[in-house]
Amino acid sequence: MLRDSSPQFREAGGNAERRRLALMLRAAIMRGDFPEGKLPREFEIMRDYDVSRAVVRDVLQQLKETGVVSRTHGVGTHADIGSVFGLYEFHGVDVIPEQSTYPRVVDRTIIPTPPVAKERMPEAGPQVLRVEYLAAPADYASAVSTNYFALPKAASLETAPFGHNIYQFLHNGGLRLSSSEFLIGAMLADQSVATRLSVLPGSPLLSLEQVMYDEDGVALSFSTVALRADRVAFFSRVGRSDGGDALRPLNESAVPDLGFG
Repeated sequence: MLRDSSPQFREAGGNAERRRLALMLRAAIMRGDFPEGKLPREFEIMRDYDVSRAVVRDVLQQLKETGVVSRTHGVGTHADIGSVFGLYEFHGVDVIPEQSTYPRVVDRTIIPTPPVAKERMPEAGPQVLRVEYLAAPADYASAVSTNYFALPKAASLETAPFGHNIYQFLHNGGLRLSSSEFLIGAMLADQSVATRLSVLPGSPLLSLEQVMYDEDGVALSFSTVALRADRVAFFSRVGRSDGGDALRPLNESAVPDLGFG
């Protein structure tokens, strides 16, 4: 067996076993491999992954401490993780995603157009409609989304009911999209974001920026989103179209709807 002999990259065997098992179990949880979110019993994990009981217990404890699973004596280990969104569907161009983000609107205000919003939406006027909502299925928020809509194009959104996600909100305001774009990155929670999302300062978060374009291809909105990295993931699958070289998104509907929180 060929191993990397570089001293700085050597890893104790026990640590490698724990790392690999944790990542595999997390991957299985994120894809909904366990019926009703119930993980196998310890001896089954030992057998299926060829690891010791000590490794299994350490890994399950690590997953519990990081909020991936919950463990109850006499009941077992259950997945405790958030949503998986199909990234293509989540653009909201061809269809309104069925999956709810459990939105709770906390702000809907007309404000002077911020410079960054103007940069993303060059044809926006001197004012924009700011709509901010929390993704909050329980007693905490798993994401906070601040959205700036160009006026007067999006004036109908001042009074439109929000619905189960932002694309339903646009539909309720009589607006349709021709395209949208995402920039997905990572960030550490500062004090204000940490307080809003009920995490510790310095906790890893996903950051998301989105620009949505109306039917004429004009930028309609600019959004900034901070998401708890332990509560959301994005799934995308691309394949070649029949008989050609072009790539196309494939069906993502098989991704489980786990719900936020």
